[in-house]
Amino acid sequence: MVKIILVTHGHLAQEMLETAAQIIGKPADDGFAAFSVTAAASVEKEAAKLHDLLKTCEEGAVILTDIFGGSATNISLTASKDLAKCHVITGLNLSMLLTAINSRKKLSAKELAEKIEADGKRAVINATELLIKGL
Repeated sequence: MVKIILVTHGHLAQEMLETAAQIIGKPADDGFAAFSVTAAASVEKEAAKLHDLLKTCEEGAVILTDIFGGSATNISLTASKDLAKCHVITGLNLSMLLTAINSRKKLSAKELAEKIEADGKRAVINATELLIKGL
């Protein structure tokens, strides 16, 4: 089964997993991991730790990071560069995580990464324009 790894600044990764667990009514299983990046983090050292984790993911992994160009994404890209079944998706939101939880058992890592990206984009909606102004 595809492993889902959240790599974010501060404690956002763990908080996202806990919030998703509240919504779905059960905690995430061992197929999920939260990886926090602090201001003092060394890209090389943190990437080496993450790379060790990724090497254990036989069916691949999808890494969800908070922002493109940030330390969390740079660490993730460095850690996964030689792993074909590892995909890094940035712009983590709760909709993306729920898609990962609900779809990871039935899709390959590549298919799951594509679905997470598409669902994450669909979840970004200007609610004011859509609902209040009736457009």
